[in-house]
Amino acid sequence: VGVDNMCILVHAVKRQPDCLDLEERLSTALVEVGPFITLASLAEVLAFAVSAINPMPATRVFSMIAG
Repeated sequence: VGVDNMCILVHAVKRQPDCLDLEERLSTALVEVGPFITLASLAEVLAFAVSAINPMPATRVFSMIAG
């Protein structure tokens, strides 16, 4: 999980009611932001995969490793 996604998850957990125990708060937060995190991660992998066809060797290697 990337840093951006972790911040989104932490923010979602903080928005949950305090009356819930930790497991319920985490579960509800994951249900709320899980689809967004999945789509963001897939978009990131796709962007690096497309960038891996770049003819510059340094950019191509970085994209293949990061993707």
